Amino acid sequence: MAKKKKQKDTRDKLYAKVAFYISLGFWIPLFNIGLCIIALCIAIKAVIMHFKEPKKYGGFGYAVAAIVLSLTSLILTAIGGIVFLLQKK
Repeated sequence: MAKKKKQKDTRDKLYAKVAFYISLGFWIPLFNIGLCIIALCIAIKAVIMHFKEPKKYGGFGYAVAAIVLSLTSLILTAIGGIVFLLQKK
């Protein structure tokens, strides 16, 4: 019995990977809000493209990871900003 050769996944993952790598900039002070918003927009676009044409677009895991990282970073930044503004001096 001949072994089956694995086919290489040739789906386009560019938007998903770009969103993931941009979302890793959450740790850069002052730029994290902008980077996370950009990553969130690109990741949502990647997810929409994946659902419309799953045979053409891949990287769903990267896109979901970018969404989770971006939202978590934005929420924690907002909480940190609120706590900073409300503390007594």
